[in-house]
Amino acid sequence: MKTVKVIKGIALSLVVCAVMFVGADSTTEAGNRCTDRCADVYKVKKDGCRLIPFKTERHICERTAKEAKNDCKHRCR
Repeated sequence: MKTVKVIKGIALSLVVCAVMFVGADSTTEAGNRCTDRCADVYKVKKDGCRLIPFKTERHICERTAKEAKNDCKHRCR
């Protein structure tokens, strides 16, 4: 009888820990949709800039993409 209580206690504590980890994981992924969208747009623009063969033009493109990202983030606030 004592072993059944111990097993039930361990199983219950494992279930509680699992629920806590799943709940914490889903809340950390939520994030801010606006800034996440800005970051996604920036990544797409930066990937497009990488296709430019000339180094100076590529850096100009990346700089404008980063400025657009910062402007987007400021609009989120």
